[in-house]
Amino acid sequence: MIWESSYWKEPLLESASRLRKFSTSTISDELDFVTIEKDIFLGFYTIRKLMDTAKISTANKEITLALKYYPNIKSVDYLNWHKIDELYDLDSNRQETRKVRFVCNLMIHSDVFLPDLTEDQQLNGFYFASDTDKNKKLYHLGVTDVIDTFELFGNDYPSKSAMTRNEDTGEWEFITG
Repeated sequence: MIWESSYWKEPLLESASRLRKFSTSTISDELDFVTIEKDIFLGFYTIRKLMDTAKISTANKEITLALKYYPNIKSVDYLNWHKIDELYDLDSNRQETRKVRFVCNLMIHSDVFLPDLTEDQQLNGFYFASDTDKNKKLYHLGVTDVIDTFELFGNDYPSKSAMTRNEDTGEWEFITG
């Protein structure tokens, strides 16, 4: 249970700021990559935890993200997961729209995770695949979409809420805005 959400939301905004910096400056060392990994994994975990509270607007819990994806062409394992150009058809760029919770779960359970860098070594986005989907497809999410999502959740402080009991589960459900 998250009691005071600002301690979770403020780091999301800090992560968004760092990711924005990495999208316009050269990523030069291992510490940069570690910082990016931590920002992504902890950021999406934070969003998923916040979504289970009344501390986020109901409408924001339902947002969708446009993902690119690439079909798998070769078995992915512990030793080759980073060779995405050999494992996925990167010329077959497809797209699907998924809810933010789906993306959170994929990031949290990713077996494949690589930053996508421009020729100038600036952050462009992320390639990722979960432990259960890595032999089906590789997803890509642009850094701008991640920044926008982190800022949306980091700045979301609902001003009203209502509770109703779900007749099927008996659990309380919050409607916030």
